[in-house]
Amino acid sequence: DTIYLNASGVEVNFKEVILSDHKETRKLIVSTQEGKVSTELTDRFIKQLDFSFLKKTQTVSYTGTGYFVVDLDNLTAANIIEDKEKQTITIKIDHAYLQAIDINPNNIIIDDVKEGLLARGDIELTVADYNAIEKDLRTRLEKKFDTASNGQKADDLALKMVKEVYEPIVKAIDRRYSVVVEFK
Repeated sequence: DTIYLNASGVEVNFKEVILSDHKETRKLIVSTQEGKVSTELTDRFIKQLDFSFLKKTQTVSYTGTGYFVVDLDNLTAANIIEDKEKQTITIKIDHAYLQAIDINPNNIIIDDVKEGLLARGDIELTVADYNAIEKDLRTRLEKKFDTASNGQKADDLALKMVKEVYEPIVKAIDRRYSVVVEFK
């Protein structure tokens, strides 16, 4: 695992350089995706009757950004394999996953109330109603982002981006070596 640079007398260990300080949080954002979801709120003049002239409706839309990351904190010496014959360093990483969803409050769109003939005025909501709406829309955004195709796209980018991060480090140690990134 240690390279001896004969001309300089310096010893370098690929694993030590790649792993560096374990106290740092190392999460690499490999993909960001935009998504929009909406829900329709309905208020009835007479709760038991479902006629359009007794209802008022309003659409609420959320636009959010989903962040797919690769957690590099989980890298251990066992995940870094040196092949001296092929002069490669193989780094085994976890699959990318949806870590966070950011909803910009400026991108929340609340449409005007569509009133029925006998249902006039605004739709009155409590704080609990707003919280339930936000939770529902956030869950829908998560389902929209966390799909197999989005995960595959993030995984493809993860392999490429992790290589881009570590290959310059490896090349700085020994330019003859290349980096291969695989999933655990």
